[in-house]
Amino acid sequence: MEYTTTEKILGVITDYKNSLYTLQHGHSTTDIDQEQFVLLLSAAAACRKWPMLGNPMPFDRLYYCQHTDEKERTAEWLKNTYNVEDWPSLEAACRKNFNLHDEYRAFWAEWNNMTAFVDTTHDPAMLFKLKRCNVYARKYISIIGEGGFFAYDCNERIGLARLALACGIITEEQFWYTVLPYAKKASTLYSNWTEYGMSYLVGFLYHTYQQRNCSEEISPQFKVAFGITQYLFDNHWSGKSWFIFSTEYALDKSQMKQLINWEGPDSCIATNRITVDHFPVGYMQRDVPDSNFNDSGWRFYQGMEDDEYACDLNNSGMHSLNDICNYDPAIIPYLNSPVGTSLRRTPNGTFEVVYENMLN
Repeated sequence: MEYTTTEKILGVITDYKNSLYTLQHGHSTTDIDQEQFVLLLSAAAACRKWPMLGNPMPFDRLYYCQHTDEKERTAEWLKNTYNVEDWPSLEAACRKNFNLHDEYRAFWAEWNNMTAFVDTTHDPAMLFKLKRCNVYARKYISIIGEGGFFAYDCNERIGLARLALACGIITEEQFWYTVLPYAKKASTLYSNWTEYGMSYLVGFLYHTYQQRNCSEEISPQFKVAFGITQYLFDNHWSGKSWFIFSTEYALDKSQMKQLINWEGPDSCIATNRITVDHFPVGYMQRDVPDSNFNDSGWRFYQGMEDDEYACDLNNSGMHSLNDICNYDPAIIPYLNSPVGTSLRRTPNGTFEVVYENMLN
């Protein structure tokens, strides 16, 4: 069957989405754990026949290259394709190459009269393409809603991180640090695998539309993507529960010890990467204290939070300095640094000054 128009494609996806909800009605689901959830989020990437891998990546466990030549081929492919050579370059590649949802969020805000369209391209050709993309994306709003294209970005980012882990560019600890924010966002943005799967499928179509210079003649690509989506529902997604991350703090109040004797305001702000995920502090800065609460001015980050994460108030909380010292005692020697100081963690676990008295 040829899907010659977007309207026909839209009809096929809508019918398929409705059929999935009909099949799921009244059926029980199997609980999954955090690792299974992350791997299923990247299931579309695992489906691919990567030319540099001897075997497809499994759906139920992390993959590691079996032979030296496989490892070298994978590392070379990552370097040549995405300029990925280490952990920081992997993080950068994920943000740079897979950000379709950012465009959708901007479109969504305009559609709902939250913001007016602002031309940031200063390029007539790019502006024309962006406006066409806006119109194309809106055709699928009844299917994906606010979930937008994030599932596509999430699949690609986790898939890229799995390849980097497979060939040894990153460690397993670095892998989990990289992918957990994507998984947590997906867990919040969607409520079941049907929503996630539709977001992935439509995100793939939007990506194809962009790559084909805004041509809606994408029947062959749709057949492939739709086939993959059907396979994933038939064999992996259907019957699985949707994983919800705990927002409980990693340390209970009963575990807290009195580590510092602090005089003056002792509140601070720390991201959930520290207090929920229990990663060490990677970056700390002392701002001008907020006079509206008992503020010391200290702000603590894991160090790799992007702007979107850091600006979401749900991703951080107010804590006492002593509590954050329990999460990471390495910060204690630096707490008396003056307002305007920023410090970052070094490989040996100490901190070095990035800025000092920058507010003066």
